[in-house]
Amino acid sequence: MLDISKLQNVKQRGDKIIAACPACRADGSDKKGNHLYYKPGAFFGCAAHQGDSLHRKDIFALVGVIEELTPEEKKQWSRQKRKTEAIEQRKRRRQALDEKVTGEIENVLERKLAPYVDDCWRLELLDTSPIRIDSQEDAPRDLLQFLFKEDDVLWLGSPYDTGKAKHAANFRTCAEWMEVDAADLPPRVAAGTFKAGSISRCSDSVLTSPFIIIESDELIGHKPTTAAEKERNKALGAALIIYAQEKLGLKLRAVIDTGNKSLHAWFDTPPPKDLEIIKRMARGLRIDAGVIDNCQSFPLRMPHCIHEKTNQPARLLYLNPVL
Repeated sequence: MLDISKLQNVKQRGDKIIAACPACRADGSDKKGNHLYYKPGAFFGCAAHQGDSLHRKDIFALVGVIEELTPEEKKQWSRQKRKTEAIEQRKRRRQALDEKVTGEIENVLERKLAPYVDDCWRLELLDTSPIRIDSQEDAPRDLLQFLFKEDDVLWLGSPYDTGKAKHAANFRTCAEWMEVDAADLPPRVAAGTFKAGSISRCSDSVLTSPFIIIESDELIGHKPTTAAEKERNKALGAALIIYAQEKLGLKLRAVIDTGNKSLHAWFDTPPPKDLEIIKRMARGLRIDAGVIDNCQSFPLRMPHCIHEKTNQPARLLYLNPVL
């Protein structure tokens, strides 16, 4: 073991030697926690300089810990360095590919959605809906009845109705929810089905993931604030729904106007390979990737849910039953 009794800024804890990172101090960015360490068979570590090309011996020489690497340590260091460089190279290639895909999809967003934009998008959705929607009163029950099986366990509630024993009441079969009057159904629903006995809508409780939800709050390029911008954002959302059906091959099941600035489009979950492609395209299409990833356990708005920012109810505009 090295003798560090006379060295400054160096501590020994068991068989580990710890020192403030001199590279951080040299560039004036030293912060609490920026430390390097030496442990026999291990390498130096510093959160700010892990990818640095400085050799461990050179780093420790700056704080007075000088030792020669054994031949085995030199081989280990070389292997680790090659592995790190390979990982970084793969990251750079993936980033370059993502940037290329994003650029291509940005062009798609500007060019490809234009033919699908229709100022009468609400009427178009209502007219093409396989289930005729004459009234919004029964829309919450219709959404459950036509998209889920009777024995599917569904979560309905408010956003924080999850995680405690009392929240077992928020997990009922579709048939049980159908016994509740439409006006009394909770304001939110998750898109997945859950395991019997669930009390939490966490991902571990999800049994099946039959749908993905596509939503975009910023199709106009920024968050809409005025009534005109919100209407334009939803019109582009309706165009994106058509594009997703015709060009991405997604099967549309429901469309809900959230009552504010966006639409929730419920699609059948595509095969895993196609789903990964859609996720990669999400950024370029300004789709909320977080909603796609978490919609199975996310509290989505039910028809009749009152939006807290506008005091307007969510409305069901399209419903295609799962047979």
